[in-house]
Amino acid sequence: SGKVIGVGDGKKLDEDSPYNPACIADNVGDNVGDVAGMGSDLFGSFGEASCAAMLIGSASASIVEEGWAALVFPLFISATGIIVCMLCSFVATDIQPVRREADIETALKIQLGLTSLLMTVA
Repeated sequence: SGKVIGVGDGKKLDEDSPYNPACIADNVGDNVGDVAGMGSDLFGSFGEASCAAMLIGSASASIVEEGWAALVFPLFISATGIIVCMLCSFVATDIQPVRREADIETALKIQLGLTSLLMTVA
């Protein structure tokens, strides 16, 4: 929580005032922590799901018969998704960047369609 500032200049900003720099810094820190925490949670869940898929696959006789390629298929899907994500990010930043607020929805729909198409083909 922020501090009351401006005591000496007669302004006396409240602790929760949006003009209070301490309040702004506190909110920025909260948001950064929330985003970083969410990112690490997603990465952890993603890694756990990939490991679980390979572990379950190793217990399946039919997948073991197919060999190594079938066992690491979840990693192949993940690696393909990373490459597709980089390509689609390039499309959004360099080929068709958003120049106006009204273009945001169109850009997101193009990225969604393009990633879906590329992942389906891969």
